[in-house]
Amino acid sequence: MTMSENPHPDPARTGDEEAALRALRRFLDVGEDLFLLLDPEGCIRAAGNATRRFLGREPEECLGLEFASLSHPDDRERSQRVFGGWVAQAESVHGQLESRVVCRAGQVRPVSWSATILRDEQGIVTGVGCMAREITQQKRFEMALLESEARHRALLKGVLDPLVTIDLQGIVQSASDSVEPVFGYRPAEIVGRNISFLMPEPHVRLHNSYLENYRATGVTKILGQTREFEVLHKDGTLIVCELSVSRIDIPGQAEPLFTGSFRDIRLRKQAEAALRERESRLSAIFDQEFQLVGLLDLDGNLLDVNRASLQMIGVEPADVIGKFFPDTPWWGVNSRDRQRLIDALPRVRAGEFVRFEAEHCDTDGVVHTIDFSLKPVRDEDGQVVMMIPEGRDITSLRRAVESERQLLRALAEVGESAAVLAHEIKNPITAVNFALKAVADQLGEDSREVIEDLAERMQHLERRLRGTLSFVKPLHLTPTPLETRSLLEDVLSALDGELASLGVQAEIDPLCASVDFSGDLGRLEDVVINLVRNASQAVGDGGRIQLSAREGARGQVELLVDDDGPGIPESQRETLFKPFVTTRAEGTGLGLAICRRIVREHGGRMRVTDSPLGGARFVVRLPLKCREQDA
Repeated sequence: MTMSENPHPDPARTGDEEAALRALRRFLDVGEDLFLLLDPEGCIRAAGNATRRFLGREPEECLGLEFASLSHPDDRERSQRVFGGWVAQAESVHGQLESRVVCRAGQVRPVSWSATILRDEQGIVTGVGCMAREITQQKRFEMALLESEARHRALLKGVLDPLVTIDLQGIVQSASDSVEPVFGYRPAEIVGRNISFLMPEPHVRLHNSYLENYRATGVTKILGQTREFEVLHKDGTLIVCELSVSRIDIPGQAEPLFTGSFRDIRLRKQAEAALRERESRLSAIFDQEFQLVGLLDLDGNLLDVNRASLQMIGVEPADVIGKFFPDTPWWGVNSRDRQRLIDALPRVRAGEFVRFEAEHCDTDGVVHTIDFSLKPVRDEDGQVVMMIPEGRDITSLRRAVESERQLLRALAEVGESAAVLAHEIKNPITAVNFALKAVADQLGEDSREVIEDLAERMQHLERRLRGTLSFVKPLHLTPTPLETRSLLEDVLSALDGELASLGVQAEIDPLCASVDFSGDLGRLEDVVINLVRNASQAVGDGGRIQLSAREGARGQVELLVDDDGPGIPESQRETLFKPFVTTRAEGTGLGLAICRRIVREHGGRMRVTDSPLGGARFVVRLPLKCREQDA
């Protein structure tokens, strides 16, 4: 069927014109594109055979239809408006329109209309010739391109590491949003610039030469590899990054693109440096003076060991690493110790900590006593995954302990002998003292003074012997529940008359804490009484003494004795608590020594310092709970 039109020919047309029109109709009928001839009002006057494929209609069915009615309902208003614009323009003879046409079966096809405005000699529009070309494939390509660009934008927006694409001249074509937090530049500030602006010297010159060489030879070593690279931040600082470069070949493009992925590794570098430093410190600790430190697997095989323990037995790491630990030379001295170690392995695998003393022999054949322990190493789930053997050389300590034991036994024997000797001397001294007093009553005044002086000296010697007996005599503590304020009140009650006769004012601090603790009541009363008496002798008539108590650090209690006397010089404080050291002519030098001994037996300490009252302060620091043992 030929192109449908008005069937009546125009008699004014010549034969050549008719022939040209018939040729045009045949071309339009066989062409793939849809041709329509519209009148100035937009109604179809003629239609080509392509209406069957485009519209699902015969050409004759289209005659008289409005051009806009062929469009999708959503496009009709725009199609009508565009057609009106074609007809209204006085000069334009061509028009373009993209719309969607709807087939009779409901199929929608995107088409591109090309319009030619027909005018007569007076310029009046006589019709519009429209040619439509289906652009379904083109739209698919455009949609695919849009989707690709959207994915590309999403990729550039979402990647955590900076991603930069350059061309063969080094010009940045695109950049991810992540360049800003790392490099300080917004993507728009980078695109269009040569990538070399991110490089410090001498990398700028080298990079340009690399690109030039690649353009000339096609050879490069950077593609497909990752290397460390310094990037110049916007603020001028250098950032250490890992750079990976890949080539992108785009179909239809003569030159490739290159994508560089940068990974900021500053934090990793800092962590690696910290790890190296930590490993160095651990290695220094691991390889300190002799101390066996190693690592075992769950089967008891040696995984690692420190250098000092290797030197002790004169072996290299290869001689022992990987071997069953009980079979190593450290355990060749005593078969009993080796068996104890073998028996300990399953216990440690079960999570138990094992410790015992063992004997190891060094390269000189000297046997060392080792405080050995084997402890489990657990993972995050609490499962035992390895074992740590550790041995500390306690040979010298054992020798020192034994020497101390011998010394203590010797001192005990001396103390017992001194006690016996003092007891034997005390009775004769007492008898001599009574005899001297009897003789003095029968002598003259001058001779009596000599005898009385001699008797006084004998009494002083007797007091010193009595103090010596008290000092060397073993202490047996009987701890009972005590309370600080009650203890201090009992002391002042016992000394009330004595202090009044000396004219000394003694009181308990109103802010004194009431602390419950345990100790030997009689022994601690002796300590405080001795300190108060010493203070009363120091302050003299009109002096002031204040007693107090307070909670100390780490579960302790402190008893305080302050006075407003002359104080104790720094030079005398170190020797103040030693036996037979005294600053008084009539003192034995054993009072403070005995006080310190009682305090130590309670597990406490005693010291002297300056008092807020201006004199001396004695501090007795005691644990809240007296240790359960006798001295």
